[in-house]
Amino acid sequence: MRLNREQVEAMHRHAREAYPDECCGLIIGPPRTKGEREETLALLPCKNVQNEMHEKDPEFYPRTARRAFLIDPFEFERIVRRAEEAGEVVRGIFHSHPDEDAYFSQEDVDAAVPFGDIPAFPDAEHVVMSVREGEVLGQKVYSWDAEQKTFIENDLEILEEAGA
Repeated sequence: MRLNREQVEAMHRHAREAYPDECCGLIIGPPRTKGEREETLALLPCKNVQNEMHEKDPEFYPRTARRAFLIDPFEFERIVRRAEEAGEVVRGIFHSHPDEDAYFSQEDVDAAVPFGDIPAFPDAEHVVMSVREGEVLGQKVYSWDAEQKTFIENDLEILEEAGA
């Protein structure tokens, strides 16, 4: 995944502001094409409604926003609908791990692969940020490997220019 420095800072800012809870958001852009070099991706911080859902139904939503994220379903639907209307797709999903490392947890896998065999967004890359004491210490990117049927770690290329 390639993001420009401004986008990475926006993602980090969202993580710092959400701390000690998890932040979340979507990365929208044109469908990926082979040999594509220049990309225009939009990074959209979203509202984490995990605490609200936990409060309403703690049995179904046992974790709070400190250990989980749930993008507001109405916001998610609105973003995806607008992207589709513009010929774009979900290229990425990002979230933070407060006071944890940047890894793709089993909970992350379960959320990304709700039906057990293929992700809801198989082409989307997942950016997970490590946030400790309110500071982002780094991030890792994970993408679906269809052959191995698992998520593998990839690189985040940070472009210096704002044209990512």
